[in-house]
Amino acid sequence: PSHYKLTIVVQGTVRFTCQAHTRVIHGGDAVLMAPFTPYEIQLDPEDALDLFYLYFEVVPATSLPAFHQLFPCADAALYPGVVDPALQMMLERELDLYQKGAPGQFLSLQLLLTRLLLTLGRYSDDPPAHQRTTRPTHCERVVRECVEYLDEHLRENVQVQDLCLAAHVSQSYLYKCFERMTGLSTREFIRQYRMPQIKMQLRQNTLSIQQIAEQNGFSSVSAFSRMFRNRYGISPAAYRKHSR
Repeated sequence: PSHYKLTIVVQGTVRFTCQAHTRVIHGGDAVLMAPFTPYEIQLDPEDALDLFYLYFEVVPATSLPAFHQLFPCADAALYPGVVDPALQMMLERELDLYQKGAPGQFLSLQLLLTRLLLTLGRYSDDPPAHQRTTRPTHCERVVRECVEYLDEHLRENVQVQDLCLAAHVSQSYLYKCFERMTGLSTREFIRQYRMPQIKMQLRQNTLSIQQIAEQNGFSSVSAFSRMFRNRYGISPAAYRKHSR
């Protein structure tokens, strides 16, 4: 499948081999692998190992160039020490709730993946030690604050100006930060961020398509349908029908 794979080692050590290069991965390290990348992992049977895998795809395909610019990953990229204990605890909690089938956990995992990628965005493959402790840039902090705000106000019709107020920046500066960090405009990021919630609303069948479009900030049903079809290749009505 054409999915990226993000491996996070929480505890223990593994030997990771890709393209004839072998690296030792420790707790707190992450490895981002491009689709169709062959690899081998060697485990020490006496070493307590705890790791997670997250699979994801980059959609729409037109956003791949921006993703590749942020994460240059021809095969596999190592990000040493990027996952701190607080993020590890969050990951364990969210995956545990997901396995139990708790409501809304697919969306929570997507938010967690976004935060992980924002963290990885500060690092390059095998950075020198002084880069590993570099503070995030102001744009990174702004985008993180906006992601947290969106997380807390998912049921509200969040607008660009709301994020400006939450992050205490101008609209033009916010646009620059989102374009630099995600390759998307602020408005487009909000819409893309809402897509898992929109799909869940369509599956639940309690709101009309017009109500869903209005709740999620679309100017019209046609604008909503056009964006949904461009991303998933199917209309919202057809998606709802097939999800029953």
